[in-house]
Amino acid sequence: MSFETLIPLVAVSGVIDGLHPCGFAVLLFFIAFLLSLEHQRKAILLMGAAFIFGVFATYLLIGLGILTVFTFFTPHFISKLGAYLVILVGLIDLKDAFAGTSTLKIPKFASPHISKTIEKATLPAALVAGLLVGLCAFPCAGGIYVAVLGLLNAQTTAMQGLALLVLYNLMFVLPLAFVLLFASNPKVIDGIERFQHKHKKTYKTVLGVLMVAFGLLILYGGFM
Repeated sequence: MSFETLIPLVAVSGVIDGLHPCGFAVLLFFIAFLLSLEHQRKAILLMGAAFIFGVFATYLLIGLGILTVFTFFTPHFISKLGAYLVILVGLIDLKDAFAGTSTLKIPKFASPHISKTIEKATLPAALVAGLLVGLCAFPCAGGIYVAVLGLLNAQTTAMQGLALLVLYNLMFVLPLAFVLLFASNPKVIDGIERFQHKHKKTYKTVLGVLMVAFGLLILYGGFM
């Protein structure tokens, strides 16, 4: 695939990852963080930006680490591994959609530590909270990420891969930035939470189908 063809694929994948049910947990943590603040809008924007940068930095560093490890394997093997992984995550999402379960989620043991950090409501604390949330979200929301990294390893040069990696992570945190813009409007924040709860089954079903389709596209669509 050409670099130009990969750009929209990577961008859309990043947004899907950010809105994945587990990735959405990052968004809900962020919403809880914003609602816990009793500051002026400028202070909320600054701390929100620090939180988002923390999530972005964590995911970017994880991606760089994985790409480094991938260099020790053949691109074809990594692409297949990423495709099978994203299909597996998609099937788990479909199972959860119909069983009403949440198999993939941020570990419970991490939630109290993140909450305590958020409650400090300072710029350093917001940054640390973002780092922790990004780190805890990766094991359950990283299926698409690993598949995309496999494609970058197989289809791009080092500089192209780095550029697309940054793009992916910018799109991953885009929903957080969107919420931050409406941080001063509690009705919007509440509406996001209610939408997620009301349409959880449909939401997981659609994303599960998309992830399975994405994995099959990698395997049989000429990406390898």
